[in-house]
Amino acid sequence: MKIQQATKRETGHIAAGTLCFSVAMNLVFTCLGRWDITVLWGALLGGGFAVLNFFLLGLTVQKMAADPNEKRGKMTMQLSYTLRMLFTLFIVMLAIKLPQFSWPAAVIALFFPRLTILAMQLLGMYRPADDQTQEKEGGDPSV
Repeated sequence: MKIQQATKRETGHIAAGTLCFSVAMNLVFTCLGRWDITVLWGALLGGGFAVLNFFLLGLTVQKMAADPNEKRGKMTMQLSYTLRMLFTLFIVMLAIKLPQFSWPAAVIALFFPRLTILAMQLLGMYRPADDQTQEKEGGDPSV
């Protein structure tokens, strides 16, 4: 399966935002006097997985959109969600169990893609598809 340009572009946005939030988180830990190398490793583990999770979501949506069988597409999406959530749980457990990782840093980093999307919306860099579609059709997106 060929990766669509939109999936690559949005994953790039999420990766850049996650990196920015990871740097900010490390600075906060430093200002609080709580920074050590485990914070960096936790941010890399959680942030890296968060970006991978977003990318896998994009691939699943891409695959689902290409499948003419709506029922099979829905089942694919549900299976993908379940597997990604189980893997997220595994990452959290790994961060808690291994002393090389700061588990709070790893868990906080898992939220960075969502924060990136929120920041992009607030800065006007991203608008949900409904708003863009309504404007193209001449409708009022605020309705």
